[in-house]
Amino acid sequence: MGFFSRHSNVYLYVPNLIGYARVAAAIYAFAVAFTSPYQCVAAYFLSFVCDELDGRFARMLNQTSTLGAVLDMVTDRLATTGLLLVVTMVYPQLHVVTICLIFLDVFSHWFQMYASLAVGATTHKDVKSKSWLVRTYYGNRLFMGYCCVSCEVLYLVVYASTWPELMRLVVPLPAGARLALPAKVAELAPVLLRFTSESGGLPLMTLFGLLALPGFLTKQLCNWVQLRTAADQLIAFDLNKQQRKGR
Repeated sequence: MGFFSRHSNVYLYVPNLIGYARVAAAIYAFAVAFTSPYQCVAAYFLSFVCDELDGRFARMLNQTSTLGAVLDMVTDRLATTGLLLVVTMVYPQLHVVTICLIFLDVFSHWFQMYASLAVGATTHKDVKSKSWLVRTYYGNRLFMGYCCVSCEVLYLVVYASTWPELMRLVVPLPAGARLALPAKVAELAPVLLRFTSESGGLPLMTLFGLLALPGFLTKQLCNWVQLRTAADQLIAFDLNKQQRKGR
């Protein structure tokens, strides 16, 4: 069998090699996060983009594997956790928020993974969930992709806001238009001024953040619903097991 078809060495499957590259790119991004912001953003985004490629190559080359599925999910969780830790380091006042986001992300996915295995499913991507939101999320790749990308983009935007060279990239606004915070808001949260531009344009990173915000909120809601429904499945699984023993 050829390298680009199903063969005996699962470690060298093309999608798994892409997975290893994803890990390397994410680690590199975190290594340069406090010295080279452009390289950090580029390397992290490359790692995230490859998350789409590994699945495509797995299906195209018939190189799907349990190893690849676990590698993909663990890389997703750890990369996002690493990025949130970087955000915590540049914005220490957000440490409780980032910790809660990490907890919700890890809890919801691992509960979902274990619940899926308990009921004999082959993947944690539950398109038969009782929740219409979870079904829609996993059943519509474009919707899921938007939500996932939105989270990573928003975290990158928050990181980028601490680097003036990244925030100087602006989108021109119509003549006379200007992005300005109300004086009271600027007084209460002066850090938000980093997301505006003195030149009068709209910082490109701020634009990305605004576009990503709805997807980010939807993803967190989906994580919570997924956690709750997975917990219900685990309880139901135990009850069914006890009932079978009692027969």
